[in-house]
Amino acid sequence: MRGALMRLRRVTGLPVAFGGLVEPDSGQMRISELTGTATTALSAITVSSGNGLGGKTVALARPCSVTDYSSSRQISHEYDAAVAAEGLRSVLAVPIVVRRRVRGVLYGALRTAQPLGDRTLTSAAEAARDVEQSLVVRDEAHGLLAAARGPEAASGAAWEQVREAHGAL
Repeated sequence: MRGALMRLRRVTGLPVAFGGLVEPDSGQMRISELTGTATTALSAITVSSGNGLGGKTVALARPCSVTDYSSSRQISHEYDAAVAAEGLRSVLAVPIVVRRRVRGVLYGALRTAQPLGDRTLTSAAEAARDVEQSLVVRDEAHGLLAAARGPEAASGAAWEQVREAHGAL
């Protein structure tokens, strides 16, 4: 995820990018990666589906953005203190979707209130696709390793799948 956030900042010129993955047990998204931030205010925030911009993105499974976070009527405001502490105004959030499930959110932000254009949103969506592909490969590798540990682990076909997955990584 860190690489995708760095690319997002480099390609778009956005000064701040951050994101996190949805925790399987709770269904909440935890912000775990920050780049370009001036404070730790956003670090480890847990975002519930439907709350704030990221929660709206999780609930709708589509990109969302606001031009002025603190005054937007399109989102709820549970995270205003952290967003204000970081000095963020215009914010976008893009879902990371794997097998039709939202697995995380990437954010990009400006410290000024100005519209985020289509090119910026497209670049954010491309960064999310990069993370999605990494998660697909990781999930596949975990599945193959679990299958290799199962009772049919002795079969040559199962080991061949593991070797192929390892080679692909």
